[in-house]
Amino acid sequence: MKYDKLFIGGDLSGIQKFLYNITSRKAAVSLKGRSASLAEDMKEIYYQKTKNAVINAGGTVTENDELYCSGGKFFFIANINEANKVAVCQALDECQSSCREYIWKEHHGQLGINISYVAFNVKDDIVNVEGKYGEPPFEGKKKGPGQLWKVVSAGFAQQKNQRFKEYILNNYDNFFGKGSELIMSSERKVCAVTSIEFDAKGLKEADFTIPARGDDEPIIVLPSVKRQIEKGEQLRNDPLRGFRSFKDYATTDGGNKGDTYLAILRMDVDGLGKRFITGFNSLAAYKSFSNQLCLFFEKDVEDHLLNSKVDGTNETYKKYMNVIYAGGDDLFIVGRWDKVIDFAKLIHDETERRFSKEGISISGGVAIVKPNYPIAKAAEMAGEAEDAAKQGEKNAFHMFGKTISWNKQSPYHANEKDFFDHEYAYVEHYKDKFVKYITSYNKDYGFSKSILHKIMLYAELADMNKERMSKGKSPNYSYMWHMSYYLTRFMEKYKGYGNERNETKQEVKKELFGFCLSLRDEHLPKNKGRNLELMAVAARWAELLLQDNNL
Repeated sequence: MKYDKLFIGGDLSGIQKFLYNITSRKAAVSLKGRSASLAEDMKEIYYQKTKNAVINAGGTVTENDELYCSGGKFFFIANINEANKVAVCQALDECQSSCREYIWKEHHGQLGINISYVAFNVKDDIVNVEGKYGEPPFEGKKKGPGQLWKVVSAGFAQQKNQRFKEYILNNYDNFFGKGSELIMSSERKVCAVTSIEFDAKGLKEADFTIPARGDDEPIIVLPSVKRQIEKGEQLRNDPLRGFRSFKDYATTDGGNKGDTYLAILRMDVDGLGKRFITGFNSLAAYKSFSNQLCLFFEKDVEDHLLNSKVDGTNETYKKYMNVIYAGGDDLFIVGRWDKVIDFAKLIHDETERRFSKEGISISGGVAIVKPNYPIAKAAEMAGEAEDAAKQGEKNAFHMFGKTISWNKQSPYHANEKDFFDHEYAYVEHYKDKFVKYITSYNKDYGFSKSILHKIMLYAELADMNKERMSKGKSPNYSYMWHMSYYLTRFMEKYKGYGNERNETKQEVKKELFGFCLSLRDEHLPKNKGRNLELMAVAARWAELLLQDNNL
C-alpha cells in the first residue's frame, strides 16, 4: 500500500524541570523570561527548522495540515509521494540532530527534543497507518486518527532516554577528552540562576554578567539565561503584560511588603493524551479542538481572565498575580495566596463552560508559602499537590493538604437539608460563613476564632485515628465526644435568643445558635462522610483570611 502523508510530531522534553529549576536570584524575571524563551524555542524548532526541512526536501504543508503547536509539542501533516518519501524522512532525521545540537547549546541539557513521524493514508474515511516503533501496519482497519498519535508518542518514548546520544558522540572531547579536566578544577563556574556548571569550552562563552538593579549585585549566568532575564525585564516593563516581584504580590491591601503568603498554582487538563488517542473521528475535529485549547491557555487566560474583576472590588486579578506559563494544557501562576485560589476556581469554571461537552476537566494544586521561600521548592510542592488532585476521579483541587472535588457527577449532600454542587462548593460556603460570623459577631457576640482551631484539631485527631486503624490498632473515638461537648459549650451564649428583647440581637443569636447546632448534630457527628475533613479545610482557609485582616 502506498502512503502519501506523514504525521509528524515534536516533543520538547524536560519542560517541567526547565521552568522550575531556578534559584531565588531574579526569580520573577527569570521565570517569565524563561517561559517566553520556551515559546520562542518551539517556534524556532517547528517553523524554521522542522517544517522548512520537510518543504526543502519536496514535501508540502498547507495551513490545514498544521494541527498543533503549544506547550512543548507540535503536530502537523506533510504531503509526500513515493519519489520524495525517503528524502523527506531523511531530512526529518537530520533536522532532529540539528535541533538537538541547538537545544544543547542553548540550555546545556535542561531541555531535549524528539521528532517522531509515521506514514499513513486516508481512503474512504479509513486511516491506514504504516507500522513503526514495534507496531504492525494498520491497513484496511477502521482506525481513527488517534492511532497516529499513539505511534508517534511511542517514538517519543523510545527516543527520550537517548536524546543527547548523537551530540555527545559527535563532541566526545568536549565531554570526556582533552580539556575536560577543567570541569572538575577550581576554575569551574556555575550559573547564578540555574546552578548549572559551564563546560570547559563554555568557560569563556559564559562570562556574561547581569547588571545590578537596586540592591542586587551583578551575577554571572549562561548566555541563554542572560537572554531569558533580558526578555523577562522587557516583559516586566511592558504596559500590558508587566508584572511585579513575588514579594510585592505577597501583600495585603494597604499593608506592608511581605505581610501575607504567596501561592504557587499548577493546573493541567485531565487525561488530554488519552483524549487525543481515542476522542476524535477526524483530523479536522482534532484541529478544531486544539485551536480552542490553544486559544484558551495561550491567550484568554492572560488577556481576559486575568483582567476579570475580583469579587466585590474594582481591581482585577492582574494586580495580585503573574501568569508565569500558560501553554498546551498547563498553567503555572504565582501570586497572593487568596486571590490565586479564587483564580484557580475561575479557570476551572471557564474550562467547564467551554469544554465540558468535550468531556474535558481540569485539576490543580496550590502551595502556600512565605514570599522568601525558595521558588523552585515551592513549585515542586505545587506539582505534588497537582498530582494528588489527579488521583481518583480527577476534576479536583488540592489545597491545605486535602483534595477537594469539583465533580458535579456526584453532588455533595452535607445532610438531609443542604445540597452542594460539589465538595469545593461546600468548603467555600463554610469558609464564607466562618469569615462573616467572626468578622461581624466576635466583639459583641463572642463568636471567636477558637471554633476554627478546634475544628482543625478534631480533624487532625480523626486523621490520626484512621492511621491508627490502618495499622490494626483499635479505634479511638474520644475526639467525637470532645467535639460535641465543645460545640455545646460554644453555643450556650446563644441558647436564650428567644428571651432577647432587641430584635436585631435576637435574630443574630438565633442564626449563630442554629449554625452551631447544625455543625454539632448534622455535619460533624461520627465524622459523616468527609464533612469534618472538608470543614477543617474551610476553617484553615478562613483562618488565613482573618489573619490577613488582623482579626
